Amino acid sequence: MSLVAGLLLPRSTDYPSLGFDILDGLRYSLKRAGQDNARFITENIGFGEDHDLNYARAEKLVLQENVDVMIVYCNAGNAEPLYKLAGIAGKPFIFLDPGMQLPEVAAPPHCYHISLQGIHACRIAGYMAGEQNRKVLMATSFYDGGYRGPWGYTRGLAAAGGTVCGNYVSGYKETEFNIDNYMQLLQHSGAQSVAACFSSYLANLFIKALKERDPSATALPFYCSPFMAEEILLAQCDFPGGTFHAIVPWSTTLQGEEQDVFMQVIRREKNKQANIFHLLGWEAGLLSLHAGKEGASALNGFSYDSPRGTVTIHPATRQTYAPLYKGVIVAGDQGKCALNILEMIPVSASEHEAVLDDKPEQGSGWKNNYLCI
Repeated sequence: MSLVAGLLLPRSTDYPSLGFDILDGLRYSLKRAGQDNARFITENIGFGEDHDLNYARAEKLVLQENVDVMIVYCNAGNAEPLYKLAGIAGKPFIFLDPGMQLPEVAAPPHCYHISLQGIHACRIAGYMAGEQNRKVLMATSFYDGGYRGPWGYTRGLAAAGGTVCGNYVSGYKETEFNIDNYMQLLQHSGAQSVAACFSSYLANLFIKALKERDPSATALPFYCSPFMAEEILLAQCDFPGGTFHAIVPWSTTLQGEEQDVFMQVIRREKNKQANIFHLLGWEAGLLSLHAGKEGASALNGFSYDSPRGTVTIHPATRQTYAPLYKGVIVAGDQGKCALNILEMIPVSASEHEAVLDDKPEQGSGWKNNYLCI
């Protein structure tokens, strides 16, 4: 019997193909496993912050289309209102989650998050920035400041003995974007490293502004958030000089059998390079197949081989954890930014739990699904 998958897909100004790429990753993951006749029914949920709309669209797919599995790109905060529906339907709900918010409640049975571990990556980058008791300048976009990346940084650098000596928060209007305050802090705060938490067009603007300044703007080492080092974005940015470290969940340059198959399939079928959204769809296909054969409960504790390495669904959090990768942003073709992977960072179950359990008292600001602006 052919699988019927329902998808709630948001829109993104900076990543307009996000939904298409997730769907293609899912389609070709299933096709590789012999599911040539799988059916996909999609619903658009805007930027994903309207909980009533999300619920209504998901309920329609469950009741009217009788989908076998629901796949949703969203943050933890936008996933949680759908947990009740998953329990009522008794069908697996798979959430594709950048991992830049912390869950308020544990995911119940039938609900599983494929996480890109964004906060965990920021925490490691923060630790690197704060090593040797360094003073760290926090540079954050107006957008990223509303998620939990900066929290991950502060927890990591504190664990390393570092301290925050200044905070730069960018504006969000392109015509008014500048780094004057950043330059002032750089000169007068005593900073020894920079923790840079940016994404989407604001990362591009920040990198561009650094390049347009004198070399003092990039004199200190930068420790970048994972989505500042996202490769679609980097290919648009001129390298500004300096040293830029990054912790990422995946890269196009990783080596391995699953990675090779994944990259080749997307190139052959879509005539484009695979990206992080294809990866999320690809992994959703692996989970959908396993749940279809063994039942949704079999996903608890399930481990599978992915292009990013061995991924495991933690039986308590029902979120995935997987290796992360240490890299540097360098000058690539035609002077654009490129990501060079240096080494794999194993992630244990206990480390995964520790990151999700370490929560600030104040809630996060933005409700949009991450990267959906």
